[in-house]
Amino acid sequence: MKKNKIVLLGLVMLVTLFMLPLQVHADEGAGFTMEAAIPDNQVSNSTYFDLQVKPGDKQDLTIKFANLENEAMKLKVSPNPAFTNKNGVIEYSQYDYPKDNTAQYTIPELFSKPQEITLKAKEVKNVTFTLNVPKTSFKGMILGGFYALRQGEDDNQESSGLRINNRYALVLGVALREDLKTKVEPELQLNTIKPGLDNSRTAVFANLQNIKPQAFGEMTVDAKIYQKGSDKVYKATKKENQEMAPNSNYDFAIDWENQPIEAGEYHLSLVATSGKKEWKFEQDFTIADEGLQKINEEAVGLPEKNYLWLYILIAVLLVLILVILAFILGRRRREDGQDKDGEK
Repeated sequence: MKKNKIVLLGLVMLVTLFMLPLQVHADEGAGFTMEAAIPDNQVSNSTYFDLQVKPGDKQDLTIKFANLENEAMKLKVSPNPAFTNKNGVIEYSQYDYPKDNTAQYTIPELFSKPQEITLKAKEVKNVTFTLNVPKTSFKGMILGGFYALRQGEDDNQESSGLRINNRYALVLGVALREDLKTKVEPELQLNTIKPGLDNSRTAVFANLQNIKPQAFGEMTVDAKIYQKGSDKVYKATKKENQEMAPNSNYDFAIDWENQPIEAGEYHLSLVATSGKKEWKFEQDFTIADEGLQKINEEAVGLPEKNYLWLYILIAVLLVLILVILAFILGRRRREDGQDKDGEK
C-alpha cells in the first residue's frame, strides 16, 4: 500500500470573482522545506510564485530547498499542472496529467524538465527552473505548482503484514498571468453522463468542465436523476466546497445507493452554484446494457441476490409436473382396466 502525504505551501488560487485560500500546512514527516525566491515581476505578497509575464519572456525561477534531517535525501521536483481531481479538489500531483481540450497552455509546456536533486544532511540548495513564456499571448491564468516528492524507500513500515510506503511531497504554487486588468469569469458546462464505479460502488458520473482560464471554488453541486417520464427523484447527490482549476474537468459522482445499475432512459437535473454564479443543466441520457454487467459484478456493497422466488417457481413446476404425470398414469390405468373388462 502506498501512502502519499502532500503539503501545500502558501498556495492561493487567484480568481477574479472568487478567492480560494488554501491554508499552509506543516508536516514534520516531510523532513525538508522549499521556499520561493520571489522575483521582481511578483504581483502580490504571496509566498508562492504569482507572476505577471509578457509574451516571449524567458525567466529563471529559483527555489530554496533545505534538508531538516541528519541524513541525505533525494527529491524529484517537477513543474506540474493544476487539475481537478475526482473529489472536486484542485490538485498538482501529476506532471503528465492530460491537457484539457480547452487549455491554451499548461505549466509543464512552459518550464524546463523535472529535476532529481540530492540534499546532504542539513544542506540548503537552490534549484532553478527556466520559464519560457509563449510568444502568443494568453488570457486569464495558467496555474500549477512545483511538486517535490521525496524519493527512496527508507520510510517503509510494516503494518498488519502490509508494507506501507510513506512518501512525502510539498507543493509550491505558480500562477502566471499577462493581463491583470481584464476579468475572466469561470464558465461551467456539462459533458458526458455515464455509469461506472466510484470507490468500487455503483454510480453515474456527470462530467463537469470549467472551460475558462480561471480557478474558482466554494461550489455546491446538486444533482438529481429521474427515470424518464417520472417526476419522482430516483437518485440524488449533493456536494459542497467543490473547486475547479482553470480549464479542467472532472467526473461528478452521483451515488446509486448500493443498487445495481439498470439499463434505461433517464433525466439529469443538475444545479451548480459558486458565489453569485449559477449553472443549471437539464439533460436526458440513456444507460445501455453494454458494460453494465461488468460494472455490477465488480461493485461492492450490492445486496445479495435472492433466489427464493426461483426455488419456489421450480418447486411449483415440479408439483405441477407430478400432478400431470399422476393424472395421465391414472387415466391410462383406468382405460387399460376398461379394455380388459371388455375382452371378457
